[in-house]
Amino acid sequence: MSMAGVVLAGGKSSRFGRPKMFEEYKGVRFYEYSINALFNSGVESIYIVTNDQLAPSFKNMKAKIIIEDESHHGPLYALSYAMRTIQDKDWFFVLAADIPLVSTDFVREMCTLAEQSINDIIIPITGDKEQPLLALYHHSCLPIALELLAENRKSMRPLIEKANVKYVHFSSDQKDFMNINHQEDLTQIINKEIT
Repeated sequence: MSMAGVVLAGGKSSRFGRPKMFEEYKGVRFYEYSINALFNSGVESIYIVTNDQLAPSFKNMKAKIIIEDESHHGPLYALSYAMRTIQDKDWFFVLAADIPLVSTDFVREMCTLAEQSINDIIIPITGDKEQPLLALYHHSCLPIALELLAENRKSMRPLIEKANVKYVHFSSDQKDFMNINHQEDLTQIINKEIT
């Protein structure tokens, strides 16, 4: 089994007000937490998928940069572009760039599931919420993704509905899945640590 780690980092961060992937938590930029969780789990081929405006700001020797040929088309486009660019991997472990509490243990657990899986997608569920941006996608998803994009369907939901999916349940309060959409979200994490 071969695997690529794919950190999605090409969004507009419109709710945050500035490119949130470059914000810091405990002195480390958000996107680096995703890279470190992948690297420390044994995923050696790691890529940051981003756009040409943001690309020069990423500084991490563990990851290569993939610049999308078209910007701001959403995570399904970013995943399909990564799959078209990286053709020698079976699995693609997708992580968002705004999850500073993601852990090596979580990534390792998910990778173990992929070793024997016959599914196209392995997706965590926390409570009743699917987590498509902390999930594993097999290269076999690419034709479905391209078909959906040709129909201008850009969300991950139609891909999940069409593919053979394994769901993995995690606690609804598991920290790995806490993403930062607003500046208040970061303040909330910091305040929890203090109290």
